[in-house]
Amino acid sequence: MKYSYYTKYILTLTLLVFCRISNSQERLNKLQAPTSPASSILGLQPSSVLSPKSYQALEAALYSNFIGENGNAIIPNNFALEFTPYWTKNHSLSLDEYLYPKGFMDQIIRNSSFSIASTQNFQLGDSSATNGLAFGYRTTFYLGNKKDREEIENYKSSLASNQLITSLIGSEAESLLVNQKVANIAEFIEKIKSTIETTINRNLSDLETVQKKSLIDEIIIEVSKLSLDINNYDSFLNSFNNIIDNKLKSKLLFNNYKEYIMDRQGWSVDLAYASLLSFPTNNFNLSYVPRHSFWLTPTYRFKDKFKFLKIMGVIRYEWYNMDYFKKYFVDSKIYENNIDYGFAISTEFDKFSIKFELVGRRSETEIPVGTDSEGNELYKRENSSDFQYLGSFNYNLSDQIILSYSLGNRFQPILNPDNTLVSLLSLNFGFGTPTEKTLDLMK
Repeated sequence: MKYSYYTKYILTLTLLVFCRISNSQERLNKLQAPTSPASSILGLQPSSVLSPKSYQALEAALYSNFIGENGNAIIPNNFALEFTPYWTKNHSLSLDEYLYPKGFMDQIIRNSSFSIASTQNFQLGDSSATNGLAFGYRTTFYLGNKKDREEIENYKSSLASNQLITSLIGSEAESLLVNQKVANIAEFIEKIKSTIETTINRNLSDLETVQKKSLIDEIIIEVSKLSLDINNYDSFLNSFNNIIDNKLKSKLLFNNYKEYIMDRQGWSVDLAYASLLSFPTNNFNLSYVPRHSFWLTPTYRFKDKFKFLKIMGVIRYEWYNMDYFKKYFVDSKIYENNIDYGFAISTEFDKFSIKFELVGRRSETEIPVGTDSEGNELYKRENSSDFQYLGSFNYNLSDQIILSYSLGNRFQPILNPDNTLVSLLSLNFGFGTPTEKTLDLMK
């Protein structure tokens, strides 16, 4: 269906508004490129490797090229949703509970997601377009490592020290003003200076003496530039506390802390399952389940200077309902069992990520070859192999919106086996990710 200039305008405006809203909150986990089990088994996304899911209560993906033959905007009719029930509620988790669930069932429940995908263009063997639905489930198991925990503890310790220093100095400053022990900015600096020196020297043991002195001098210089009205000191007190906080680089430290949480290092393992529901006559009362898939996907994110790099392996087993395919894909070659195996490598930067995958396929089926002397059907096994390679280019319009483009060579499709070119644009939205307000980062 084609739409006018006004439709293009509305779609663009909606996207810009959503970007604005999604950037207005501090989130501790950004959206990853869309790879849900349901959209994969339905063929909406060509990737065989499921990337680990980010912490989102709900993800929505649109699959299309978004532009019609005449350059008009089109509304995609291929959709996918992935829903994680656990993150629809604020559980007031500590950081350790967030990153390292203590029990096996805690990991399963917290990371369990359910996906659904829909298309109105699921083609049968006669090229007729029908409706197709897919349903999927997956969960992720994170395997903690010692270095990861040490880094988190270092961040927590540094944040705690900075907060203590700001609190102690701020408390003394408020006492001086409330009890009217100073009359102007010069007297305030004279009385607060010893508290600043003592507190910083006592609580920043990792800094050298020269660095501590330089930090104290910088704070005094900045405070001396402030104006103080002893009868209305609230504004002054806020400015004073901000100077302490900025000089201790608490905000910068928290941003580094958040970045580390978002780029979790080490191993994780994804388990996923999906099934396809086909309506060959577009009648709800007649449906088949022609295909099932099961994934095992281990993932490793590198550390330190290679933290932008992530590798993923995949083993996927698919099995087909041969009765369905014999009925609706009469002239097509179908293999009952397929095993996919391969790997992907992903590079992730601030806004941009690239993923390449190489996956092989081993297919097997039984074909009838006649009957024996007693009339029993005889079969023989027939094998085949195939290969797929894809590149995906992803851009984060915000932490919660991703535009993705995939290009490559896919496995031979059941229909039009010579048509293996992949060229797909998708838009992914995320909702309900944890924020700094839903976690106690110091707990």
